[in-house]
Amino acid sequence: MFTLVVLAYNEEKYIEKTILELIEYFDKIIVVDDKSSDTTSSLVEALCGQHKNIELIKNAKNIGAGKSFLTAIKSIEGDDPGYIIKVDGDNQFNLEDILKLKEISKNKNIDFLKCDRFWENGIEGDIPLIRYVGNAFASLLLKLSTSNWKLNDPLNGLFSISTNAAKHLNMPKLFFRYGYPFYLSVYFSNLSIERDLLVGQMKNTVTYRDEKSNLKAFTMLFKLIFFTFKTLFSKIKLKMKYSQLQMSAILDILGSVSFITFIYSIIKFINIRYFGYVASQATWFLVSLIFLILTISLVFVSQKIEYKIKLTNFINES
Repeated sequence: MFTLVVLAYNEEKYIEKTILELIEYFDKIIVVDDKSSDTTSSLVEALCGQHKNIELIKNAKNIGAGKSFLTAIKSIEGDDPGYIIKVDGDNQFNLEDILKLKEISKNKNIDFLKCDRFWENGIEGDIPLIRYVGNAFASLLLKLSTSNWKLNDPLNGLFSISTNAAKHLNMPKLFFRYGYPFYLSVYFSNLSIERDLLVGQMKNTVTYRDEKSNLKAFTMLFKLIFFTFKTLFSKIKLKMKYSQLQMSAILDILGSVSFITFIYSIIKFINIRYFGYVASQATWFLVSLIFLILTISLVFVSQKIEYKIKLTNFINES
């Protein structure tokens, strides 16, 4: 069974086209309207009257894309086993990519299949340079959080999840509004350590028109940095449970100690240089440099160990 989840907020311009283009390919379509102020809900309600496999969930208040997606997932619990494919109501994703996502998920039994739009033909239209920079930095944080250096484009909104994997899903409040695709990529990649889950990635193309984004770039940046550090520390306990990852966990602990020492040393250096503290400026600078290099080295080796393990449960369709 294939279920399509469509997230919509003020999408009266494209919501009908999005649904009608996809309706014949899915057993069930769930549209979550996040308290739109336009005619999105009434347009979907009209379609519900014409097609029995369309269901509308109307949020009582605006709760954000992440929580709206979680609401859709909870409503599917108890349905026949299968796959959930999520799109947005703005018709940015190509039909060919959605059908390819559906085919690969089923044929290769992939539990979480995400997309990557940053390739030669992945962007149709114009997007600001800041979004390229932001996504590049988010991709770096994704790689650090998962130790899978083949994963890219963590904010891409086109993905599929098996119902088997979805039943384990929960989401922190931090991602209720923005950034939830990043969380899903990290969550399912790291869950593959504990459970026999298969994670994958494929290329897709996204069309940009005149849509305005409500994304707050700096809020997102700090949110992802905070979550990355939290994930790196919380993963140590997880890795200690598995013999093939215990060395990686030990290196993470040593790396954490080295990083804290680096921060302490650099603060000492700054205090000596700019605030009149009496000590050897050159010595503390050298100590800072040594612990920075040590931290990077320890993290690199730890990531390399975990990366080899992660690849056993990863398929790259790009």
